Amino acid sequence: MKVTLFFTYGVSLKRWAELGILARETSFYHKLMHDHGVEVLFVTYGDETDRNWENELKGIELLPIYERLRRPKYKILALLQSLFVPSSFRKELANSDLFKTNQIWGGWVPVIAKWMIQKPLLTRCGYDFHKFSRMRGSRNIFLLFTWAISYLTYNQADHVHVPTTTDRESVHETFSVPTKKIEIRPNWINTDQFRPTEGVKTFQLLTVGRLHPQKNLELLFDALEGTEIAVDIIGVGPQATSLHLLAEQRNIDVTFLGQFSTSEMPSIYNQHEIYIQCSRYEGNPKTLLEAMSCGCAVIGTDVSGIREIINNEENGILVPEDPVALRNAICELMQNKRLRNHLGSAARAHVLEYNSMDSALDKEYKIYRKLTTSSA
Repeated sequence: MKVTLFFTYGVSLKRWAELGILARETSFYHKLMHDHGVEVLFVTYGDETDRNWENELKGIELLPIYERLRRPKYKILALLQSLFVPSSFRKELANSDLFKTNQIWGGWVPVIAKWMIQKPLLTRCGYDFHKFSRMRGSRNIFLLFTWAISYLTYNQADHVHVPTTTDRESVHETFSVPTKKIEIRPNWINTDQFRPTEGVKTFQLLTVGRLHPQKNLELLFDALEGTEIAVDIIGVGPQATSLHLLAEQRNIDVTFLGQFSTSEMPSIYNQHEIYIQCSRYEGNPKTLLEAMSCGCAVIGTDVSGIREIINNEENGILVPEDPVALRNAICELMQNKRLRNHLGSAARAHVLEYNSMDSALDKEYKIYRKLTTSSA
């Protein structure tokens, strides 16, 4: 069986490497190859430089489209050119048994490949692209485009994976996709890699994510203003300069640590006892799940994507988007070691039950078998 994964539109293997997620993202497919004999092809939006990381693919085939095609200078031309990717690489795609999207953005390419080559399509939705675009305040013309792309990619799929119950309801109601075709498949975590370890813990808080308005770090700063509580922030993004300035103006003890690879993150989580996720909205945040898998006591805002993971006062603490409530929750955890230990253990147990890599692999292979058998 051969599965072809179409990368998110515009994303290359080089980009995965730059983000420090290459090892994590490929490990899932390495296990499928090793445990079930699945062959895998990556279709990326890179050029010949993607080949620099080919050794790390360990047998995964690589097809960077701009190794052969000329990359257009203008975005609109690149978008139009993507419509012809399936025909340009028909020979390489023809021996696939199943097409899979990595996200909704760019889903039109595997849809066209499905029409052309008559292979089943598995649509993976890591987050609701249309809903996120709306919440980010995108213009109406772009929202219309995201709706059309989402409608096409969901409805042309033979099966759909979404991370949460909320996403399943949203996809069903917004895009008229039958619920029987939508399966909840939360993000997986390598719980052997992300596990609690012995060692000295810092009393500083930790938060991980893009420095972006969605992550709502101003709320955290509001909560910490006037206290001596320190926080480590991992991530890069468009708000880097403004957040540095804001922390300095408010005299908040913040250490901006930059970006780390996935392999470096377990030790960082294990140096901290308390993890904060104060986003305005989320999909199924991997960083929160990684922190929980490492046994951190977690605090999150009571918003979509976080409330589906944290059960308040059972495996973490949920707070409204209110700085006083967030500060009170932080102080409660900092003053109560027994509660930190209880919530950290419960958080680890939750990830082991619902987000383990082994469970995700078994379910993934079963749907591959189902789709390829029914299309034979």
